[in-house]
Amino acid sequence: MGRRWGRFLLVLLVVLVLAGVVLAGRANQERWQPKEPAAVAGQAIAGTLESRAFRFASTFLIQVDGRDELVSRFTGERSEGDKFHLKGIMLQSPAEIYLAGNLYYLWDPVKKVWYTLDKNNFGPQDLLLAEVSPLTALDVNSLDEVTLNGREKVRETECLVLDCRTEVGNRLLTTLWKDFRYRLWLDPWEKRLHKGVLEATSRNAPGDKLILTVEFWDYDGDVDVEVPVVGT
Repeated sequence: MGRRWGRFLLVLLVVLVLAGVVLAGRANQERWQPKEPAAVAGQAIAGTLESRAFRFASTFLIQVDGRDELVSRFTGERSEGDKFHLKGIMLQSPAEIYLAGNLYYLWDPVKKVWYTLDKNNFGPQDLLLAEVSPLTALDVNSLDEVTLNGREKVRETECLVLDCRTEVGNRLLTTLWKDFRYRLWLDPWEKRLHKGVLEATSRNAPGDKLILTVEFWDYDGDVDVEVPVVGT
C-alpha cells in the first residue's frame, strides 16, 4: 500500500510539473504574441502614466527637406507627486525646467533667478513648453491598426515592439500635424513602455515630418525631484 501511494504521488507530481511547464509556455507565448495587441499597448501606456517614478530621455525633431532640425532634447526624471525635472536643449539654447502640477519653473539666465509660469496662462510664445513633458507623446485618444513587429532590447530590457496608427489628444500637435504613427517598445510582463517613437506629417508641407522619441527606465526607482525656490 505504501509503495502504491508513493508511485501515485510521484506520477501526480510529474503530471503537475508538466502541466505547469505547459501553462508557463503558453503564458510566455501569449506575452510575446498577444491575441489583442491593442489592449497590451493600452495597458503599457496606462502603466507608464501611472508609474510613480522613472527616468527618461526625449528628443523632438522636425524633418524639413530631408534635414533634421532639433526642437528640443532633454533628460530628466519624474518623482512621486507628479513632479518632473528636465535638463537639456530647447531651440538651440540650454534649458532647465521643473514641472509640478500646472506650474513650470524656469531659470532666468539674465536675472539668475527661478520664476514660474502657469500652464493655464500660457501665451503664444510659451506654447512650446506644453510639449516638453515626456508624457506628451502618450496623450492618445485611440490606438488603431496595432501590429506586432518582433522583439528588441532597450537598455538591456527585452521588449515587445508594436506599430500602430494613433489619434493624439494634444491640440497643438493636431493643429500642425496629421497621420500620427507610433512604434512602441514595451515590457510585456510589467506592462510599461521603455521606448516610444511618434511620427507625423505636416499639414502644410507633406514632405516635412515630426519625430518625437521618448525612452523610459529606472521605474519606481529612488527618484526625488525638489522644485527650486522662486526668486533665488
